[in-house]
Amino acid sequence: DETIMQAKLTIDLAAITANWRALARAPETAAVVKADAYGLGLAPVAQALAKAGARTFFVAQVEEGVALRTALGAGPEIFVFGGLMAGDARLFRENALIPCLNSLEQAQRFAASPTGAYAIQIDSGMNRLGFEPADLAHLPDLPPPMLTMSHLACADAPEHPQNAAQLACFTQFAGTGRKSLAATGGTLLGADYHFDLTRPGIGLYGGLPFAAARPVVTLSLPVIQI
Repeated sequence: DETIMQAKLTIDLAAITANWRALARAPETAAVVKADAYGLGLAPVAQALAKAGARTFFVAQVEEGVALRTALGAGPEIFVFGGLMAGDARLFRENALIPCLNSLEQAQRFAASPTGAYAIQIDSGMNRLGFEPADLAHLPDLPPPMLTMSHLACADAPEHPQNAAQLACFTQFAGTGRKSLAATGGTLLGADYHFDLTRPGIGLYGGLPFAAARPVVTLSLPVIQI
């Protein structure tokens, strides 16, 4: 039987890539495609962004990383925000995924079963994920991380004092390697927050605080009555 669609959701991949280019900052801009690319389809969104020039991606969980590696193939760096959970080491190794270690427990797990490169996430004041600065002195003996990162709590309020406080904390404890502090809001705060890698997420998909974003989705519905 022929199916009649009463509603149509159109996803504009060109708008997503345009938003990524508009948010691009030197020296490198990643793309956050967690939660099935914010519900818009991991594979088509990530492939469009890769074609536009994105070479570094972030997902939330290792299963998303496996699906993304399948979609993109070898080459792009894929970081997993949730870090190395128990039982996931094989998936990280087989798919060249990079865990963002968030706790001493995860660091010890990684030291016992290394999966390759890794990142460190510092809780600079958001109180969501990451090492407390005092915990960094107790890390097991590991090679230097590929990336040290944190996340701003109030980047959508540019004048909020928490932004400067987190910037100071991150600068003090992030070490000398490659660093990333800014998601969408942090990218818009200015060059002091950009470091080596920015990682816009919600702004790619048309969300605030990127008010200049191109709309990404359009919903068409029939009018029943006026």
